[in-house]
Amino acid sequence: MDRTKSQQGFFPHFPPVVLVSVPSRLMAWADRQRQRAALARLEGRMLDDIGVTRAEAIAEARRHD
Repeated sequence: MDRTKSQQGFFPHFPPVVLVSVPSRLMAWADRQRQRAALARLEGRMLDDIGVTRAEAIAEARRHD
């Protein structure tokens, strides 16, 4: 099996290759949700570096708009 093809299952691209040509509000929303989840996972020192408190990060991560 080709190594590159087998790794695609483990490391998918965002947005999925199938949907790259379909810009949509749904894809923009999904990207914001991904970014918010990443913000919530940051360590305290990283949040300090960007000037965000833990409470602010959690509040942002809980948004669904």
